[in-house]
Amino acid sequence: MKLTLFLGCFNEKNNILPAIEEAEALKIDKEIIVVDNCSTDGTRELLKGLAPRENLRIIFHEQNMGIGYSSAEAINLARGDYFFGPGADREYRMADVYPMLEKMEKENLDVVFGSRLAGRKKVSVFSLIKERPFWLGTIIATFLLNTLYNRKFTDLIGIHLIKTKVQRDFGCKGSGPVYAFELLSKLCKYGYKMGEIPIYYKPRTHKEGKTIKVTDMLPAIRMIIKIKFFQR
Repeated sequence: MKLTLFLGCFNEKNNILPAIEEAEALKIDKEIIVVDNCSTDGTRELLKGLAPRENLRIIFHEQNMGIGYSSAEAINLARGDYFFGPGADREYRMADVYPMLEKMEKENLDVVFGSRLAGRKKVSVFSLIKERPFWLGTIIATFLLNTLYNRKFTDLIGIHLIKTKVQRDFGCKGSGPVYAFELLSKLCKYGYKMGEIPIYYKPRTHKEGKTIKVTDMLPAIRMIIKIKFFQR
């Protein structure tokens, strides 16, 4: 199997079924793993009402374990050569996995990042932050990782396509946004082959259900520093 597609969700009643349909429409040999983190808005009921499907696995948590735990759970179950986790909120377009996969295989990369900012290089940092305050966390984290590891990425915080074995071998255990930064830091530190392409991105507002906050960057930055200077 080529691809494991991971949809982590919490209270995504309006998005979960369209997200699954969009994932199923991908013309790739794939499996879909949905992890519901104890949704209370009707998401669970919608998922339980789905007819059994050969390559769709749905996992229900009895409490919200966070995206880090859910992602680690999915990677341990994954059967695909590659792992892709766009989430169930539909901020990302799942079809972007095609060019990401093409770049990965053509250049023999370990991971390809989908950049939300690659096409906006001419927009000032001030304008980006004024437009969406959460861009501040993305800009700080990407700058920090670029500086520490001599990289030139534009956005390391969006989505990524990664070789399943690579992510599984890391055994990252962080929770929430920290999980992603633990993974990113280890990819940079241990010299894995990485690439980046621009992708489609339609961010939600907090009113629409967006949960990531600028303050989430504080533990993430601590994780970046810890792995760079205090972990072999």
